[in-house]
Amino acid sequence: MSSTTTAPPNTATIFLPPGYTLEQFYTLQGQLVTIAITVAVAFGVIVWDYIAQLPNEIALYSTTDNKIWRAPATWFFVILRYSGILATLPSLFFTSIQSQHCQVAVVTSQVGAVLVVASSGGIFCYRVFAIWSGVRIVQAAVAFMFLVMLGCWIAVATQYTAITGAATPFGSNCQMLPIVSWAPISYASSVAFDTTVLVFTLAKLHGNLATTKSKVGKQIYTDNLIYFLLTAVTNITVLTIQALPESFSMLKPTAVPFSTLMTVTMGTRVFLNLKLFDQRQRNAAAGIPLSINSNGTSSHSRSLPPPHHNMDVKAAYSPASGYTGL
Repeated sequence: MSSTTTAPPNTATIFLPPGYTLEQFYTLQGQLVTIAITVAVAFGVIVWDYIAQLPNEIALYSTTDNKIWRAPATWFFVILRYSGILATLPSLFFTSIQSQHCQVAVVTSQVGAVLVVASSGGIFCYRVFAIWSGVRIVQAAVAFMFLVMLGCWIAVATQYTAITGAATPFGSNCQMLPIVSWAPISYASSVAFDTTVLVFTLAKLHGNLATTKSKVGKQIYTDNLIYFLLTAVTNITVLTIQALPESFSMLKPTAVPFSTLMTVTMGTRVFLNLKLFDQRQRNAAAGIPLSINSNGTSSHSRSLPPPHHNMDVKAAYSPASGYTGL
């Protein structure tokens, strides 16, 4: 008489990755959940920042000044506004959600990451070009570092590969294959570019801060330095984490979303900061009373004195400045 063996009730079958024990598998799942939460938080902050800056973007579309749209920095700003979402939204599919299109999500995310680097770098370049107007060697040095950075990011982006694994109890079933050992070169190139931008900005604006009597001008200078500094510090931190030994492999992905977050937020603010300064310079020259409040809007409660230091801000918008593209 033969008997059949039936599985105990209320049990589930878990397919373990090769070489993993059940305890190691649960530890891995916990780490993957941490990565998923990190990506979700970064995505949420990017969306929040996008909504917060939406009135500024709408105002840009409503402008009647065609010179703004002939400036590459404006188009870099628009690209940056959406590339951050393009970089982080697909990441949710290969970190948090069961998916059958893991490689598509990875490729889309990397395209967004490269666009973030390209557009923010373009804005930073344009800012340095504006304050070093006419100094070809400075412009050439910054443009060279920008192209090196962009090339490194594209090279690393093409190395990311994901496969569709078996369904998991939670998180994503996507499995990222090991990345090349030289992948940190992307963040190293960003650090080199950010350092170059910061050094040239400090060199030019150090004297301006000492001689500028306009509080508006000093605030604009200081804000831009802070934006550049925060971007550089963030990329240095991420580079340090990416250069850690293989034993920290699960820590490395948690830092990547915050690099994207800081690059997007700082890049958009550099553009808006420069645009705001240009507006205030023009209004002050026309004798229009303005005041500054905490949210960056203007009112008519007090007059803004004409600036004593006229930085060449229009060079960042006017094609007549002699610079029309990268």
